[in-house]
Amino acid sequence: MFGPLVLSVLLAAAGDGAADLAVFAQFGAVGIIAAMGIWFAKGAHQRERDHTDKAHQRERDRADRLEAENRRLNDLILERVIPAMTAATSAAQESAQLLADLQRERELERLSTDHKRRTQRGGDI
Repeated sequence: MFGPLVLSVLLAAAGDGAADLAVFAQFGAVGIIAAMGIWFAKGAHQRERDHTDKAHQRERDRADRLEAENRRLNDLILERVIPAMTAATSAAQESAQLLADLQRERELERLSTDHKRRTQRGGDI
């Protein structure tokens, strides 16, 4: 009684594969149950494929966003960080040179003072 109704629903839902599912009608209730199982499997497979495609697209969009952010950060490094590091390195070299000069001057003053003291002591004796 419900066989033709279920079969027509299955045929309408199957779309392109309607002719393939019609073969199962000749097996009665078992055939209709098998056709419904196939119809469900096709639908589940299509839903899973759609879900996978959406997930893949989300990951692709995420990768594109991260790549753009990476490019922006690289540009920032090239435009700002590298020149700042170059200037800092130059300043550090200059300060090291100044410290070396100051140390050399102090050492010369100390040697000069020591020499004066020795000559004054030698002259007093």
